[in-house]
Amino acid sequence: MSKVWNGLHLKLKNITAARKYLRQFKDMSVVVRLDNNQDFALLTKAKFKMHGMRGVKIINGIDNPREYHYD
Repeated sequence: MSKVWNGLHLKLKNITAARKYLRQFKDMSVVVRLDNNQDFALLTKAKFKMHGMRGVKIINGIDNPREYHYD
C-alpha cells in the first residue's frame, strides 16, 4: 500500500503573509512542501533577502510529491 502526499495548502494572500509564515522557521532546517503553484511562488519570493533562511527548503509538491510505502 502506498500513499502520495502533495503537501500543504496555505492559501497565502500576499508576500507579507508569506514572510510572516516563514519567520517561524528562522535558523531552522525545514522542508516545506506545497500543493499549489501560487503558495510556492509567494514563498519563493518571500524567502529572498530574508536572514536565517538558509536551512529552509521550499518544494513544489505537484512536481515532486512525497510517496509513502507501507507493507
